[in-house]
Amino acid sequence: MSTYMQIDIRLAPFYATPFERRFPHLAKLLRQMSYGGVVEKEMSLYEMTDILDSIARNPYAPSDIRNGLSPYVERIMAIKDTARGHLLARRLNDLDQELYRMEDVFEDLERAL
Repeated sequence: MSTYMQIDIRLAPFYATPFERRFPHLAKLLRQMSYGGVVEKEMSLYEMTDILDSIARNPYAPSDIRNGLSPYVERIMAIKDTARGHLLARRLNDLDQELYRMEDVFEDLERAL
């Protein structure tokens, strides 16, 4: 690695429509579970996966929320693991395809909520 420079590849959020308008049910759930800051920050869906995983595993979260989230979170986390491998290997086309798959699951989750 260079002494004075670093390579930085990041996933940045991009919402043509504000997150809360695009995912109103998910935004409501996040606020209900005390993650309103995530909604305000409009973090990327990739980053949001860990928060959803925390909610789905939280024994203090209502069981209907945990049970409703769990199948989607399992799919999202599997996609994230694959996407992380593509990101680390700099396979950006493959990463892009995984991000599309992740968005599809988030859209499915929104409809289910």
